[in-house]
Amino acid sequence: MSQPLGLEKQVQIARIASRYYIEGRTRTEIADEIGLSRFKVGRLLEEGVASGIVTFVIASPSGENVDLELSATLRDRYDLDYCVVIDVPSQLDEDIQQQLGKTCANLLGDILTEDDVLGLTSGRTLNAMSHAITSLPVRSLVQLSGVAGPLQQTGLEAMRRLSSLGGIRPWPLYSSLVMSDAEAAEGVRRQPELRQTLDQFPRVTVAVGSIGSWVPGNSLMLNNPVFTDDDRKHLLALGVVAEFAAVLVRDDGSTVDEIEDRCIAITETRLREIPAVIAAAGGPTKTRAIRAVLASRILSGLVTDSATAHKLLDE
Repeated sequence: MSQPLGLEKQVQIARIASRYYIEGRTRTEIADEIGLSRFKVGRLLEEGVASGIVTFVIASPSGENVDLELSATLRDRYDLDYCVVIDVPSQLDEDIQQQLGKTCANLLGDILTEDDVLGLTSGRTLNAMSHAITSLPVRSLVQLSGVAGPLQQTGLEAMRRLSSLGGIRPWPLYSSLVMSDAEAAEGVRRQPELRQTLDQFPRVTVAVGSIGSWVPGNSLMLNNPVFTDDDRKHLLALGVVAEFAAVLVRDDGSTVDEIEDRCIAITETRLREIPAVIAAAGGPTKTRAIRAVLASRILSGLVTDSATAHKLLDE
C-alpha cells in the first residue's frame, strides 16, 4: 500500500501540473526552472494523476448536457460515424423524446449542407426534432415511410413543419404504412403522386428516424389496425423486436422481409445505400430495440440518452 503524499510534495506536484497543463509549458522548461530532470517531472505529473491531485473533466463547451466521453465510447463500440449521448434527468419517455429531438436537430445543423437531400421516417422524437429546427440548408425533404399512427407522430406532420421554413421542396407519402396485401400496396405505389416521392429515395443522402420497439403498445407499426392478430403473432414468432422505417429486425440484427411488399416505405436495400442513416431513440422501453438495430448495421449514427448508452455498453 502506497504511503500518502506529504503536503510539501503535494504542493510541488500542483506547481508542476499547473505549469504543464494550464500554462502549456514543456517538461524540459519546467525541469530547468525548478532544478529537476525532465524524467522526474514526468514521474511527478503521473503521480499527480494517480493520487487525484490532477483530475480531468471532459465536457461540452457549449453548455449542452452532452456526455462527450460516453458519446465517443459508444461510437467506437458500435463503429458509428456519429454518436451523441445526452444526460436526461428524467426517464419518462416524453421527456427523453423532447431532449433527444432537440439534440438531433443540433446534430443535423452540424452535418447538413445545401447539397444534401434529407429523408425522414416518423415518431414522436422526430416530431420534437422538427419543432427544434429553425432553419435547414437542404432544398429537398423526402418522407421515407407512410403513416402508421396519430398525425402528431407521423412523418407528414414533421414534413409540414420543416417545409414551412421556406425554400424546401417536400416529397410526402400520403399513404398508410402497411397495406392489407402486396397487391393493394402495388396499386398504391402506382399512384402518380406517390410514385414521384418513391422516385426520390435514391437521392437521399441523410436519413433520420426513430426506432420502434416491439414491446406491446410501443410500436406504431405493430399496432397498425391493418395487421390482424395472426399477423402480429406470426411476426413476433419470427423474432421481430424492432423496426426502423419499415425494416423489421431481430435481436441478432438479422432482418425479416415477410411484409416488405405490403409496406409503403423505403426498402432495406435502398436504406443501406444512404450515406448517413441516423436514429434518435432512447429510454427504458427502447434499449433492446436500439441494440438490435445497431446490430443490423443499418445505422451510421445514433442520438440517445446516457442511461440507455450505459446499458448498450454493459451488454
